[in-house]
Amino acid sequence: MHWKKVRGIEERLESVEQRLANAKEYLARNINVEGSGWLHFDDWRGKSGHPSWMKNHMIPVTMKYRAKKERALRSIASKAKDKYVTRRRRGTTT
Repeated sequence: MHWKKVRGIEERLESVEQRLANAKEYLARNINVEGSGWLHFDDWRGKSGHPSWMKNHMIPVTMKYRAKKERALRSIASKAKDKYVTRRRRGTTT
């Protein structure tokens, strides 16, 4: 298995989870904090921005990204398992 690749994906997933938690907490406060970007539509960290943008764009897009990365992890694990099974069947367990 490509441990370096897996570790990188897991780190990205952790940051995505943190950003989603920040966004949900921000929406629960029901305020609009002044952001640094134009019209406050560029905060992907979930700490400021327009609440409607966060609810309707940032959170759904981030959740799709999370699902894509989770699929990538499953794919890597599946390929590693397939390689192991193939080697076992051929008699080379190295």
